[in-house]
Amino acid sequence: MINQSNKVAAKTKWVWTEKAAKKNPQFLRAGEPIWLHYLYHAPAEWIEEGLICEAEQKELPEGQLCFDF
Repeated sequence: MINQSNKVAAKTKWVWTEKAAKKNPQFLRAGEPIWLHYLYHAPAEWIEEGLICEAEQKELPEGQLCFDF
């Protein structure tokens, strides 16, 4: 079980890296969001191991809404 105090908050959301995708190619793809229950607060060890990284923020024209379906 993951310790709640060892989690890191994302400014955007956490996504899988190439390293994670290579370790588990059947289920993970680089650049895709991580599991919903860790999407914004993920274990620090995953970041340290290079399994996840913060998603890049999308550049939007002023006044536009962005829907992430």
